[in-house]
Amino acid sequence: GRGNRKTEQKHPELEQAIIELVDDKAQADPQMKTTFCYARVSAQAVRDALINEKGYTDETLPTRQTLSTMLNRMGYRLKKRKK
Repeated sequence: GRGNRKTEQKHPELEQAIIELVDDKAQADPQMKTTFCYARVSAQAVRDALINEKGYTDETLPTRQTLSTMLNRMGYRLKKRKK
């Protein structure tokens, strides 16, 4: 196929690192209407943790928006921040 490959295909180790960071902060849908898990962290927080805890650099990581899309594909839904 044409186009850019998914980030998970370019960096397969990144998916495992994200799972390790997010899994203990995720919870199942309380109404059990979906199979998604709700992560209590933002995509930016995941990105920051990958840099601080997993040794990634800003240049090697995808953008916050791409990480958000990856989390969605992995079955996580990010909760909106309450203002």
